[in-house]
Amino acid sequence: MNTQLKNKNTGIFCDHGPSNWQSSQTGILSTKRLAVKDVFAVKKQKNSAGNPCWFKTHPPAQQTASSVNKLMDAGCIFKGFTHTDELAYSLEGNNTHYGAAQNPKIKGHACGGSSMGSAAAVAGNLADIGLGTDTGGSIRIPASYCGLFGIRPSHNVIEKDGLIPLAPPFDTVGWLTQSAELLEKVGDILLPSQAINSVNTLVICEPLFELVSPALQAPLKQLLKKTKPYFKHHKNFELPNISLLSELADSFRILQGRAIAKVHKDWLQLPEHPPQFAPAIAARFKMALALTAQEEKEALNVQTQWQTLIAKNLNSTSCLFLPTTPTTAPKLGADTSALRMQIITLSAIAGLSRSAQVHLPLANLANGHPYGFSLMMSHSNDKSLLACATQLAAYFKQETLT
Repeated sequence: MNTQLKNKNTGIFCDHGPSNWQSSQTGILSTKRLAVKDVFAVKKQKNSAGNPCWFKTHPPAQQTASSVNKLMDAGCIFKGFTHTDELAYSLEGNNTHYGAAQNPKIKGHACGGSSMGSAAAVAGNLADIGLGTDTGGSIRIPASYCGLFGIRPSHNVIEKDGLIPLAPPFDTVGWLTQSAELLEKVGDILLPSQAINSVNTLVICEPLFELVSPALQAPLKQLLKKTKPYFKHHKNFELPNISLLSELADSFRILQGRAIAKVHKDWLQLPEHPPQFAPAIAARFKMALALTAQEEKEALNVQTQWQTLIAKNLNSTSCLFLPTTPTTAPKLGADTSALRMQIITLSAIAGLSRSAQVHLPLANLANGHPYGFSLMMSHSNDKSLLACATQLAAYFKQETLT
């Protein structure tokens, strides 16, 4: 296992950790280059979790995370740890300590976060697989911005040992690739045994289209029109109350914040090593520590309603069509404070319902910006969703050729 300085100041690879490490020469992922978000443990190595104070105040790992071990046993080449937004508590893709990862697909634009380094490595062809985490969209948003396939699996279907947590009730281990086939192949390694069902029903929730930028509503509807013929059946997702959509982001913010406070309160308040954060992230941590049990109770009620809705509308042979992000990648350094809650309104649907969601970068926008859409399935249907995504991507390709 060698260590070396890697691409300093790019916001992609960290300077610490192993490089070009390979533990197995065989396996279904043999020679695939793996970029790993700097929140996964590797034995005898330290993580920064995107913050120098974390690096200083935490010892090297005693064991490697099982998700990393499984990929290494399958033949991957560990290219390096990748930068993340601080403690993964951002969707922006910009780290005040280590820099921002520029979007390889659109110069001067952000990759999105918090799995920014992993996304930039794959989009820039520096890695084949980007391993990351998704709590509130940290795989799905970079996938949308960088034109990658990405999955947020069902909650708790993949072991989270050796993972620096953000908010355990929502944390998931996800990954990014340039092809649906490789996305599915990684799932064969990381996901548990599941029945693979033929997904024949597309579920559509029209109000979700109103949550995206007006300029993207027509392209999104065109994507839906192109997707529909692939599915035998179509079904409307019935919202009993439209106000439920407006409650998504705040409910997720509260539940995530309460979980973060429980996990990180002691470290955040270390008197001898007070961590320094970018202003927006510092404000977020302050907010999380101030949330009340009553706010959590009310947010849990909204979560229960969404879980009931998903259970009513989705099953093992149906998936929901939904926008992944309300916009394409913003410019680096742009003020994205208002955009954050718009994104969470969309991403919280899977988070609150513990569902699996895959982003498919199948749009062809006139301005060349990457975009696409997501498919979501209810809990424990991850492998059916990945198989559906692979087949749908092939269907799109064939339709384009004809």
